[in-house]
Amino acid sequence: MAKGIKSLILIIGIGAAALIFTNDVFAQEKGIGISPLTFELTASSGDVLTNTLKVYNPTDSTIGIKIEVEDFTATGEMGQVIIEPAETETYSLAGWIRTEPETFILGSKEQKFVDFTINVPENAEPGGHYGSILASTAGVIGEKITGATVAQKVGALVLLTVSGEIREELIVKDFSCPSFLETGPVDFTIRFENRGTVHLRPRGFVVITDWRGKKAADIVFPQNNIMPGAVRKIEASWDKKWLAGRYTAVLVGGYGTSNISFNSSVLTFWVFPWKLALIIFVALMMFIIFFYKTRKRWRLAMKILIKGEGK
Repeated sequence: MAKGIKSLILIIGIGAAALIFTNDVFAQEKGIGISPLTFELTASSGDVLTNTLKVYNPTDSTIGIKIEVEDFTATGEMGQVIIEPAETETYSLAGWIRTEPETFILGSKEQKFVDFTINVPENAEPGGHYGSILASTAGVIGEKITGATVAQKVGALVLLTVSGEIREELIVKDFSCPSFLETGPVDFTIRFENRGTVHLRPRGFVVITDWRGKKAADIVFPQNNIMPGAVRKIEASWDKKWLAGRYTAVLVGGYGTSNISFNSSVLTFWVFPWKLALIIFVALMMFIIFFYKTRKRWRLAMKILIKGEGK
């Protein structure tokens, strides 16, 4: 139970770094910040890698900072991660990382660079290894606000690929959209499952053709990392509103160092603005009925207009 609570707290604490793999400048605006949020590195067995992480204090207080290193694993389908010890050594990275300094003081609006070194063992298992460098508040000095302080923790994700015999295998687990829509936009959902031993970033687009086979659109989907053993949901949208007819969507793209193509994924859907069509039909029928019932008057009016009869 305690482990679960700790994991939940860390999910909340590392914020954007846990939810998506990006290079945003800082993890938080009102607490300690770090930059970059993600390191994607490649190494061979026995290599020593060095990098630098920036820690920033945007507050009006002087803060004590503690640097920690933990493993992380993927959870959910939206790119979330849990900061916790790896269940096996296969994907563990925390034991290879050393940071300097481990504790320090940051004044208001002050920043400091933290060096970290990754010592890749000679017998390192090829594939992906994943860890997080966490910066947490270890105390507040000269605080300008009253009340209890809340400890904060933000983290940068480190994704290391050790070269060797790795397996890159990604499958399209699900490709879907609503089968019938009145109007656009058309929202597509793609679920990728990573069955390999290294994180993968699929790239590609959804090709849409109409009932005549003519291309209607190419929709590029976001390129997000997918951890080994994880399923990740990626969404794309065709934002055109007025559509009509039967459409076919094909998922096209690839992944990995060899740009391996996705498994075949095709779907069809219909778009028809039936409410608008119903309004137009009713209006047309009313016009036809009105014209039919008043046809004698229209005929007489035409005679008067053309031949001058009735004058």
